[in-house]
Amino acid sequence: MKLGEIATFLGGRLEGNQDIEITGLAPLDKAQKGDISFLANKKYKKYLTSTQASAVIVPPDIEGLKIAVIRVTNPYLAYARLAQLFYKWPYPFKGVSEKAFVAPSATIGKGVTIYPFAYIDEEAKIGDETIIFPGVYVGPRVKIGQKSIIYANVSILSGCVIGERVIIHSGAVIGSDGFGFATDDKGRHLKIPQMGTVVIEDEVEIGANTAIDRAALGETRIKRGTKVDNLVQIGHNVEVGENSILVAQVGIAGSTKIGNNVVLAGQVGVVGHIQIGNYVQVGAKTGVPKSLPEGARVASGVPAMPYQTYLRTVSLLPKLPELWQRIRNLEKELEDIKQRQDNQDNRE
Repeated sequence: MKLGEIATFLGGRLEGNQDIEITGLAPLDKAQKGDISFLANKKYKKYLTSTQASAVIVPPDIEGLKIAVIRVTNPYLAYARLAQLFYKWPYPFKGVSEKAFVAPSATIGKGVTIYPFAYIDEEAKIGDETIIFPGVYVGPRVKIGQKSIIYANVSILSGCVIGERVIIHSGAVIGSDGFGFATDDKGRHLKIPQMGTVVIEDEVEIGANTAIDRAALGETRIKRGTKVDNLVQIGHNVEVGENSILVAQVGIAGSTKIGNNVVLAGQVGVVGHIQIGNYVQVGAKTGVPKSLPEGARVASGVPAMPYQTYLRTVSLLPKLPELWQRIRNLEKELEDIKQRQDNQDNRE
């Protein structure tokens, strides 16, 4: 692909030979002739002078480069768009394998690929051009929209609804029972049947070995465009808004509502029955014990605290031994003053 064509596609400003042939993408320190690279993080700026790339995507303020550049406002977004052009689907198999089980009452759309040893249960519906990999279980009455990709060993249990262009990575379980029990007077835990479902809206991506529990009643819902990392647990009746990001090992307890464009960093734990507003950002390893208003930024710690408070707290941590000693010294001085005062009073 010509460099000029790439600049036009990205809507960037080209500085250099538009006829340079680009054959691949590579990081700055690994790129070779024919590759295009990008600078999204300034800490990698040092590689700009030594890279062997034929061209680099850079922000507008980078100057003095001797190779061809495409200037864009957001190089990382430009890289993401360009990567989609260069990406080659590595799985050539197409069609429905004779070694897959497809129930007679299931509905299979046009251009669907079903690999060997997948199991499509009764009354399931698979949308056009969807791909089902080996070992996938699609339960009864499950609906999967068009152009979705369900990777190996995913389980989608009865009645769940998966939207269009959804990606579910290996080992994920959609629609497992919510963790619902009632305890009797003898301490025994009575299982509450989980009679609801899970709805995954369009363009959601779900990471490997993630579990999304079905609702006790009603539905657990992940809204359009949300991205869920690996090893995330989403409890029953949870609602996650649009375009949110849940990073690895996040755990959300039942009946909590997460707003739009929320970011929960790695290992965040959220209690049940609370609400997290739109555009909230929660730092890694934070325990969230109560509702958070729209736009809140809370940082690492249990429980969560406002981000600026967290920064001040962290800055004080190295000084704590010194501060503690000063407090002890002040306490000792006060004790000495009190003792002298008591002695004075006794003499009088």
